[in-house]
Amino acid sequence: MKTLLVDNFSPFIDNIKSIFNESGKVFECYNCNQIHTIDTHLDFLQEFDNVVLSGRQRNSTIINKINSRIVKGCLILDKPLLGICYGGQILALTLGCTLKKIDRIKNMINIDLVEPVPLLEGYKSVRMYESHNYCVSALSHDFKLLGKSESCTNELFRFRNKPLFGTQFHPEKSGRHGKDLFHNFFKLR
Repeated sequence: MKTLLVDNFSPFIDNIKSIFNESGKVFECYNCNQIHTIDTHLDFLQEFDNVVLSGRQRNSTIINKINSRIVKGCLILDKPLLGICYGGQILALTLGCTLKKIDRIKNMINIDLVEPVPLLEGYKSVRMYESHNYCVSALSHDFKLLGKSESCTNELFRFRNKPLFGTQFHPEKSGRHGKDLFHNFFKLR
């Protein structure tokens, strides 16, 4: 299985790559400038079994458009997608949710899982690293809430019963819980 890792110029991209390498995951990493030059996103996505959208540091309409196309492509092709922080936010925005600006969060936080989560099998709560100043404020009726915290109501969510997951946190900076999330994501089909 091969994963597409979309680098939205995240400061933590090397952490994601390190987890992929540790687990022996075959992946290709493309930044948004590289993907922007590809004409047919659906043909490009066909080459991969699943997709991970990284976080980002700064706002960009080009990055938003590219990531929205990838989200829609994964939905059409029924490919598992994991959106991390910004990646989760663009998944939510693309499919009908809303965001709001909040005070900057940069800390380890406790997340309560509101129901069993395939990405965090066996856990009732986890500790994850957060670094953002926007959050998903309202999930549309097409989304299922999976995890919440005191700092963000919508920490972990899923689109319908599709393998499209969004996190408000950074599993790549979260130790064992984050690594477990990635390993379980890789098993999805």
